[in-house]
Amino acid sequence: MLTPRTPVERPAPAAAAVSPRGARRTALRHRLLTGSAVLLLAVIAERWFLASQPFPGDGWAAQIGMSHKAWPIWEITRVYQQVGRPLVAVGEVALLLGWLWQRAGRRETHGLLIVLLASATCGVIKILCGPTPLWMVLDHHVGTNFPSGVVTFMTATVGYVALVAWRLGRRLLPLGLTIAILGAGPARVLGGQHLISDVLGGYMLGSAWLLIAYSYVTTQARGWHAKARWRVPTLETLD
Repeated sequence: MLTPRTPVERPAPAAAAVSPRGARRTALRHRLLTGSAVLLLAVIAERWFLASQPFPGDGWAAQIGMSHKAWPIWEITRVYQQVGRPLVAVGEVALLLGWLWQRAGRRETHGLLIVLLASATCGVIKILCGPTPLWMVLDHHVGTNFPSGVVTFMTATVGYVALVAWRLGRRLLPLGLTIAILGAGPARVLGGQHLISDVLGGYMLGSAWLLIAYSYVTTQARGWHAKARWRVPTLETLD
C-alpha cells in the first residue's frame, strides 16, 4: 500500500539585496524628478501671477529693450535671435545628435530627445496662455512672450550636452556652453524680445526637462542593450 507523500514547503526566495550604489542612484533619481516637478509648478505659478500683475523688473526690462544699443551688444542679441529660427534649430539639433552618437552612446542620444520636449512644452504654454498683459501694451511686442523659447531651448538642449560632456571628462566644452546659456537671458532682454519674467520662466522650464533627461541618463539600463553604443567604427575596432 502506497502512502501519500507529505508536501515539503520550500523556503521563499530571499529578496535581492539592494547595493549601496543602487540605493544612491535611486535616491538621486527621486531628487532629480522632485526638483523637476517643483520647477514645472513654479513655471505654472509664475504664469498665473503674470496674468494679474507685472513681474518685478519687467517695466525696466521693457524700457531697456526699446532703448538704443551699442554695436557689439546689438550683434550679440542678433546671434541669439538666430538660435530660435526653425531651420537653424533643426541644424543645431542634428549637430548635437551626431556629437552624442559618436562621443557618448545610445542612451545619451535618447536623452537629447527628452530635453527637446522642453521646446514643445514651451509652445503649448504659449498657445494656451497667449502673451502676458504687459507684453500686449508694449509697442514693440511681437507674438507671445512667456516663456522665452530661446532660453528654454538653450537651457534644456545645450545644458544637456554640457552635462554629458562633463560626464565624459571634458571641461572646456561644458564651460563654454554654460557661458552661452547664461548669456541667453540677458541677450533676449537687451534685444527687446523678452522680459525678465519670460527668461526666468525659460530657465525654469528648460531646467525641469534637463533634470528629467539627466535622471534618465543616470539610470542604468538593463538587459543586452545596457552596453549598446552607437559608435562610428574605426580601424582599431575593425582589427
